[in-house]
Amino acid sequence: MDVHKIKNKVLNDLRQEIPDLIEGKDTFSLTRLSSKKNIVYELIFDKKPEKLPKEVILKLFRTNYAEKEYKALIKLEKQELPIPKVLYFKKPYLILKKLEGVNLCDFINDNLLNISTIDELNLEIRDKIIVSVKKLAEWIANLHRQNIITKKNTLEIIVFNKGDTRLRDFIYNSTKNVIYGIDFEESYEGNFLDDLAWICCSLLDTNPGIFEIPEPKHKIELINYFLKEYFRINKKFLFSFNYFAEKLIDYLNIVIERRAIELSPVRKNVILRNISKKYT
Repeated sequence: MDVHKIKNKVLNDLRQEIPDLIEGKDTFSLTRLSSKKNIVYELIFDKKPEKLPKEVILKLFRTNYAEKEYKALIKLEKQELPIPKVLYFKKPYLILKKLEGVNLCDFINDNLLNISTIDELNLEIRDKIIVSVKKLAEWIANLHRQNIITKKNTLEIIVFNKGDTRLRDFIYNSTKNVIYGIDFEESYEGNFLDDLAWICCSLLDTNPGIFEIPEPKHKIELINYFLKEYFRINKKFLFSFNYFAEKLIDYLNIVIERRAIELSPVRKNVILRNISKKYT
């Protein structure tokens, strides 16, 4: 659906609830943002509305998970977890406060091109990347700690998982030193290690990663920083390397299938040999 059709749809659907969307007048602009499952735009009003910021994020759901994401955002906002504030909701629309910062995936990967280890980076960039990864671990750790569902045993703690947790689901504001989580339509209750395995999968499979480099040492280094910081914060959550390893390999093979990459299934010994088996 092109921008003109989207604008007309937004006008027809929302002009009663948002009077600043005036029919027949070019009172706002839309810029499409990257999103695979739903349609996401940056909406900028020509003049600041009475009840909304001048710039917002408009999400038009093509899936059936609009209400699920809305409820997750409201729940996590009450817990003061850094997320985009909900400004308006009416299925299939979700209007969110625009976040200031850069996409974490781009921030990390753009700085890792053409190097083998993070020690090759200049000290300032290296420290910023490590800090961003630790802030990501802190965000995930806080999500899990505040949303424990059950504790079957010390190894199997069931939490509210973000689900399909990718680096692109996070915005990093280096000025405020804060990570924001976005996109919660895949959230579910499950083992806390699931989210950790997805994050590590995303570190490994995004360029430069295992599909470009046989053994991406810089990504393994960041995985170890990430896991160490997570378990430093959530000391009572125990690390099961076997469960984590199985999930990580499963997720990497899911990514291979999604991208239709002509690659043999990932071999555990190549990927896992330099990931620490213990975090204390």
